[in-house]
Amino acid sequence: MNKTFVVGILLILIGIAWALLLDGIGMLEWLLLLSGIVLGIIAGLVQRWAVARQRLGLITPGKKRLWIIGVIVMLVIVKVAINVFIPSYLATSNSGIYLSIVYAIGGLLLGHALYLRFNPCLSQQS
Repeated sequence: MNKTFVVGILLILIGIAWALLLDGIGMLEWLLLLSGIVLGIIAGLVQRWAVARQRLGLITPGKKRLWIIGVIVMLVIVKVAINVFIPSYLATSNSGIYLSIVYAIGGLLLGHALYLRFNPCLSQQS
């Protein structure tokens, strides 16, 4: 099993335990946390795709860096937009904001691991 996958799952499990301890977490908040995981997975897949293209010589290291940074910036922009347009406990409390970050990073790591799982050529070169 990939270490990145284990760390991603561990972060999500820690996030679940943390969320269960918070009082203001309802159905809407759980759906928003799930969306954070999904967005993180998509971001992780795109980042690994950029790394694979650079290793194959299809893009330059500078473009790879641009893809990786751009995906992180877009993830943050989308998460902030969701928090602005769908106000919830997650957007108004410090614990909720940190919890959203834990879920997004867990999803990002899962996306990295999923790309390596379905593209074994890249994981052999690592």
